[in-house]
Amino acid sequence: MVLVLASSIGAFGGCLEDTSANMAALPKNAANAKPFLGWSTWNYIGKDPTQASIEAQARVMASTLKSHGFKYILLDDFYYLNPSTTVDQFGRWVANSSRFPDGIAALANDIHRMGLKFGIYLTPGVPVAAVNQNTPIEDTPYHAADIADTSGFEKNYNYGSGMMYYINYSKPGAQAYVNSWARQLASWGVDFLKMDGVGPSDIADVRAWSQALSSSGRSIFFDISNTMSISNVNIWKRYANAWRTQGDIECYTGCPNYLVNWNNISACFASVATWAKYSGPGGWNDLDALDVADGELDGITDTERQTYMTLWAIAAAPLYMGDDLTSMDTYGKQLLTNDEVISLDQAGIAGAPISQGDQQVWLVHNSNGSYTVALFNLGDTAATVTINWSQLGLVGPQKVHDLWARRDLGNVANGFNASLSPHGSRLIRVG
Repeated sequence: MVLVLASSIGAFGGCLEDTSANMAALPKNAANAKPFLGWSTWNYIGKDPTQASIEAQARVMASTLKSHGFKYILLDDFYYLNPSTTVDQFGRWVANSSRFPDGIAALANDIHRMGLKFGIYLTPGVPVAAVNQNTPIEDTPYHAADIADTSGFEKNYNYGSGMMYYINYSKPGAQAYVNSWARQLASWGVDFLKMDGVGPSDIADVRAWSQALSSSGRSIFFDISNTMSISNVNIWKRYANAWRTQGDIECYTGCPNYLVNWNNISACFASVATWAKYSGPGGWNDLDALDVADGELDGITDTERQTYMTLWAIAAAPLYMGDDLTSMDTYGKQLLTNDEVISLDQAGIAGAPISQGDQQVWLVHNSNGSYTVALFNLGDTAATVTINWSQLGLVGPQKVHDLWARRDLGNVANGFNASLSPHGSRLIRVG
């Protein structure tokens, strides 16, 4: 996390670029040293998260996936009451007690007892109910109406427009309000915050929340969403630990009864390539959920599931599932417990393509001098995809290791040819 000491800017974010004259960054949160691994409620549970359903998924993660590095349980949208009518005494969201009878702090505590970390979801702004009720801002003489810009509404995907007013950060009490909310999250034991609905008009909110989380007394990973503007990437990198680079991977009404489809996955390759140079220790390109655990529910073939995870891994993207972990099939479990592929992701070096089109080759130059090479066939017919050692600056036979098969292929002269089925992939280490 970055704590930034900056001059206030207005509700719509002011200018889109920061300057070194108005900031002094502190060291980032150690929690962002590697891409995060975990599970989110959004895709499978979606609009009906409950304490019981989340704890059931957490138990599977703790017993099956934690030993492979997966640790975050992320509560996404639809856990709170309507913010145009209901807030707490200091103007913050209130959890739906019918879904979370023991409260969010109790859920976080249960997750922690399993050796996991807990994340939660917010959207920017101040609730309409807080302004209408003019709730006090904790530990200040100010009130919600003092900081609200009532000329427009922030995005809120749960209840729609008209739920959250913009915050005017030039007003006294604005940062204190966000600080109060961040302290509440810390008191609940929150380890991760996803802030959704963020766009260029929310730069002030991202800045304020970064500062608030840094001063909350707890290490809280900060991930911002959705489809962030690449023109503002330096701002996202300064204030956040991860940022969504594209829309939702879930195909919704485009694939009824399934989570994803091949079209959505294949469409990611171009944006992943464009964002690759911005990812690394200190901040990660969040490509959205990795839905490869559930076979038929995923809506894609085993071949496509491997390609999907191969792209996420070579991009050093956060790996967090949206599947039903309680229905994980054998092949999905094999993918998610392949420690060689996870280690590639966790090395935190984002790969990039050296060829594009239906047949692609992506490279990572590993810290030990070897290369990891992903070969993809995005086409609808079988094809051979080739990497020549000369493209890597290498001469003579090279040792080749297959990461998915977890076996050495011996010394290979000149280059490697992969005969790939439609939508197929190989992942090898060279040298």
